[in-house]
Amino acid sequence: MVVIRVLIKSSLPLFITVVISSVLTGLTSTMVIRSIHQAVQGDDFQLRSFVVEFGSFWVAYGVLSIVASYSVSRLMQKIIHQLRINMSRKIIQAPFEEIENNQAKLLPILTNDIDMIARYISTLPAVTTGLATVLGILAYMVWFSPLLTLATIFLFILIFFITKVALPLVRKYSHGARSHLNNLFGHFEGLVLGIKELTLNRKFSKSFVDDHIIPTSSTQMRYYLKESVVGSIFNKSTDLVLLLGMGGLVVLIFQTQFVTLEFFGQYLMIVLFTLAPLSTATGFLRSLKNAEVIFDHIEKVGITLEPSYEHTSEIQNEAWKKSEPLIHISGLEHTYYHADEDEHFKLGPLDLKVMSGETLFLVGGNGSGKTTFAKLILGLYKPKGGEVRYKGTEITHETLSFYRSRFSAVFTDSYVFQELDHVDPSFLKEKGDELIELLELSKKVKIEDSSFSTKRLSDGQKKRLSLISSILEDKEIYLFDEWAANQDPYFKEIFYNKILTYLQEKGKTLIVITHDDRYFDLADRVVKLQDGKLV
Repeated sequence: MVVIRVLIKSSLPLFITVVISSVLTGLTSTMVIRSIHQAVQGDDFQLRSFVVEFGSFWVAYGVLSIVASYSVSRLMQKIIHQLRINMSRKIIQAPFEEIENNQAKLLPILTNDIDMIARYISTLPAVTTGLATVLGILAYMVWFSPLLTLATIFLFILIFFITKVALPLVRKYSHGARSHLNNLFGHFEGLVLGIKELTLNRKFSKSFVDDHIIPTSSTQMRYYLKESVVGSIFNKSTDLVLLLGMGGLVVLIFQTQFVTLEFFGQYLMIVLFTLAPLSTATGFLRSLKNAEVIFDHIEKVGITLEPSYEHTSEIQNEAWKKSEPLIHISGLEHTYYHADEDEHFKLGPLDLKVMSGETLFLVGGNGSGKTTFAKLILGLYKPKGGEVRYKGTEITHETLSFYRSRFSAVFTDSYVFQELDHVDPSFLKEKGDELIELLELSKKVKIEDSSFSTKRLSDGQKKRLSLISSILEDKEIYLFDEWAANQDPYFKEIFYNKILTYLQEKGKTLIVITHDDRYFDLADRVVKLQDGKLV
């Protein structure tokens, strides 16, 4: 099972400690029950021996319970931490297109899903203890009455089959609840990020809540209710079947007299001690199914739960000369489909050579494929055909990470990070304040402890801050996607005549997506993309 595999891989010593201490807890619990049972049904009760025996097992039970609880708490925290770190790395390393298409599903994975997995894991000591208690009591029951124990085992087998029948139904409703939770998180994202638009449009804000959030939430809750009800029914059915079986045995004993009712009463006292741990164990099976549903959804997003290993090889082509293309794109093709999967847009085949230190302007109308082409150049999208070469070496899975690290890019929807720990400290000190001053953010932002002091800025100011962050990365190649599109003429002038000029003087290779034809003279070449083709 996936859950057990995750437990073992997280910390084998802790997992073994949890299992052993839980089993021993169950066995000592059995011995406590045995002591009580023998004391109340025996004729020669010895107070001293009872106190010694009962007290010893009672203390052992308490100590082992604490050890099991402590161990599982440690294990749970370690698993939560490792899952967060592993999933964060997996999100970064997963195919960009899959992550881009499933962004709304990532937040519930990193928050709700990991919390739910931890909650299921926290019940492990109770389950292991319960199973050990049931097995221990069964062994004592066999010694006490083999015939009655055989009948009880038959009931336990019946309970097991009831559980097997119910679990697929629980899994079905759990899948439905989880799918609609993804949709709900998507609506919540729109609620938070689109609050300006919703606040301005009363009709839309009302329909967004009434027609989207409320129905999705209601559907999700219906699935969750069905899952809970079915789960509760099958949990209680284990108790009902066992009690029904005991009642049937009473009738059978009364009619056949194969044992006395008094003897059965003593046996029944032992059986009743199995109800609680047996219910806990069967309930855990339901939890495992729910956890597997979560893992299924994580896998569908494109994130595997295996340990993350990034395969990176550097490209060092000493034979490459500056007179040769830095980036050589040949026969590059990419196709993406619309939601109905019937219509698609094909980009390419494209051929392009970008020289080292060149400034290339990429132009074209809306929908011509400029941003998609940019993501192909950056290595964010995997082309459906053709190849990309860097310094004469073809980009493969092993060299992709190295190739991507040659770039710094600013898109129209780029996220602004406050952290600047990845920037060279000396370069940050040399250029940071200068760039903030140049883009007139000095009254708003400072650089403190390798971070921007704030990013609570207007959209235009955030875009300027993302430009500063990009320049401070001091990369070999820069790609700017319509950076100046929504800037006023003053900052357009700064971008084209100061920022680009500075980067050109530093020998950087620049790819600029733009519509500003008045600045075309700054480019070494202007390349036009039209209907997915370079013209």
